[in-house]
Amino acid sequence: MHKIEFIKIGRGTLLIVLFLLFLLPPLSWAENPEYTEPMMPWWDVDSYAESAEVTIKLEKSIPRNGDSSDNADQGTLSSSKDSVTYEDLDDPFAGDSKDLPILSDPFEGYNRWMFDVNETMYSNMMEPVARAYRDTVHENIRIGIRNLFSNAMAPVKIFSSLLQLDFEKTGRIIARTLINTTFGFGGMVDVAGEEYEIDSVNEDLGQALGSFGVPTGPYVVLPFFGPSTARDIVGRAAGTFMSPTFYFGPSTGVSMGITGEETVNDLSFIIDDKKQLEDSALDEYESVRDFYHQYRHGLVKK
Repeated sequence: MHKIEFIKIGRGTLLIVLFLLFLLPPLSWAENPEYTEPMMPWWDVDSYAESAEVTIKLEKSIPRNGDSSDNADQGTLSSSKDSVTYEDLDDPFAGDSKDLPILSDPFEGYNRWMFDVNETMYSNMMEPVARAYRDTVHENIRIGIRNLFSNAMAPVKIFSSLLQLDFEKTGRIIARTLINTTFGFGGMVDVAGEEYEIDSVNEDLGQALGSFGVPTGPYVVLPFFGPSTARDIVGRAAGTFMSPTFYFGPSTGVSMGITGEETVNDLSFIIDDKKQLEDSALDEYESVRDFYHQYRHGLVKK
């Protein structure tokens, strides 16, 4: 009898504790009525779903739970006792969304179909390969391979920056290429950035066309390559003829193999981010389209 009463008392106590815990969040909120915009993942769509403007806002250096070792390009946001709101974070494209032109999508029917085709190929082939590759190849080696490909695209970057008469960027690209090729094992080690603090440059011919006022044109989803625009297709095609693999590849098969390695290596860094997008987006097609448009617009304005 005493055991049964003890069990009943224990259950009652447990229910009271759970009830108090349930009330604590509302009570603490009530004590601090001043509204502070919450921290959000940079792929969050829910709070912007009803907006007619671009719904994707890219945040740099947002701390995440779990292992972030694969996000090598992202900075680290040090912890602070002061609360940091979403608007306090450094947005690499801050201000660019105000003059963001409207992106036309006249081929939406085809684009959605091709998007689904690419997603099917990604889920069934690319993602398993990229995950196995990430789990097998050490992160430092993957970063080195990525640096190597970036260093090899120096001719495209130099030509693009020269077309824009941006001699500061041109000088940085030349300096980085010479230093990293000479002292960084052909470009695998970013000596210029780590030792001399010469920042990398992201330039291509699509950005050069955009700097001259060439409109983006309609949005197009390419087989395998994914989101693009008419302007970026022209820039990509022109850049292909300046790629080292186009001239120095022993054969078409070798060139395709090199391109495949670059693609898998790049995917190994963003697998988890893409998964987060798939889980959070109300319409993944629109999320990718709007993010790509804002991202490319930001690069042109930089």
